[in-house]
Amino acid sequence: MVIYGAFVLALFCGVSSGAVAKCKTSGECGTGQCCYIEPEFLVASKRQAVLPVLHQHHDAGICENYRLQGDLCYPLETANGHCGCGSGLSCQWVPEPTTISAKRGMIYHPGPGNYRCATRQ
Repeated sequence: MVIYGAFVLALFCGVSSGAVAKCKTSGECGTGQCCYIEPEFLVASKRQAVLPVLHQHHDAGICENYRLQGDLCYPLETANGHCGCGSGLSCQWVPEPTTISAKRGMIYHPGPGNYRCATRQ
């Protein structure tokens, strides 16, 4: 479970295999970064809860970069303690410039696209 969580975190956050700065506050991180401390309980839908929940308290975290304009994002990432989009940006649905219809999901979107960091409106 711990290995799976670390793997998902590395993929989701874009953490490289290089040295990762440990932190307890965002003040310990560089410019354009925040301190991500994994919360004891993650905010997620029931559909995403594939593995059993193991409650762990974390005192320290890792420095994580804020996402830049055009970067992929996830609407609940800040609720889960991640940095999210940078200053003046927010995570918004951005439709793809195409005429191909998309498979319908639980949340209505007017066609194919992705959540991306875009200028706050």
